[in-house]
Amino acid sequence: MSSELFKKGFKDGIPIGVSYIPLAMALSFTAQRLGISFGLWELQSFLLYSGSAQSALLNLWAGGESVLLMYLLTFFMIVSRHFLYSLSLSQKLDKSVNIFQRLVFAPINTDEIFSVAMQQPGTLKSSYLFGIAIPAYACQIFGITAGFLFNQVIPASVSSAFGITLYSVFLTLIIPPMKSSKPVSIIVVIAACLNILMECIPAIKALLSSGLSMVLCTVITCTIGAILFPVSENEEKEISEDLNKNNI
Repeated sequence: MSSELFKKGFKDGIPIGVSYIPLAMALSFTAQRLGISFGLWELQSFLLYSGSAQSALLNLWAGGESVLLMYLLTFFMIVSRHFLYSLSLSQKLDKSVNIFQRLVFAPINTDEIFSVAMQQPGTLKSSYLFGIAIPAYACQIFGITAGFLFNQVIPASVSSAFGITLYSVFLTLIIPPMKSSKPVSIIVVIAACLNILMECIPAIKALLSSGLSMVLCTVITCTIGAILFPVSENEEKEISEDLNKNNI
C-alpha cells in the first residue's frame, strides 16, 4: 500500500468527513427524541453507512412502522444507487485492487467519495480509496456519538434546529438534477403529489403503513417516469460516449 497515495486520499477525505458531522449529529438528536437507545443507534450506524437511508428509517420509526420488511425495502431502495457507483468505479480501478479490497470498499463508497474518486486522473489504487474513505467513515461515527452526548447539555431549541439538516440533505440531492432536467422535475413533482395524497386521504393512510406508502410511492413514480420519459437510442449512444470519454 502506497503511503503517498493513502495520504492524498486521506487529505481529500477530510472535507467530506467534516461535512458528515452536522448531519450525523442531527440524526442522533432525532433518534434520541424517538427513544432509540445509544447502543442500538451506534450499532446501526456502524452497519448502515448512509445518512439519507438513516433519515428515511427514522421517519418510518416516527410514523409507527413495525414491519421489518418495510425498513429493509426502504433501505435497499435508497442505497441501490451505490451499486451503480461501484459498477462505474470498478472500470477505473487499478488491476492491483483485488476482489477482497473491492468488497470491503463497496459499502463505504458514498455519493461524495464516488464523485471525488472519479475526478482523479488515471486508475485508482486501494491506497487512495481507503485513504479517502477512512476519515469520512470516522467522522460519521464521531458525529453519531457526539450527537448523543451533546444532546444532554445543549438547549432543546438548538438540537431541534439541527432537524432542518435532514431536509436540506434531500434538497441537495434533488434540486441540482431538477434544475438541469425537465423530466426529473416532473417526476419529483409527481412523487410529491402522490405522497401528499397518501398522507391526506384518511382511507389510504389507514390502509397503508408509512413504510408501505414510501415503497409504493417509489415504485409508482419510477414506473411513471419510465413510461413518460423512455431513453431513446440516440440518448443511449450519447450516454455511452460520455461514459467512454470519462473512462467510466
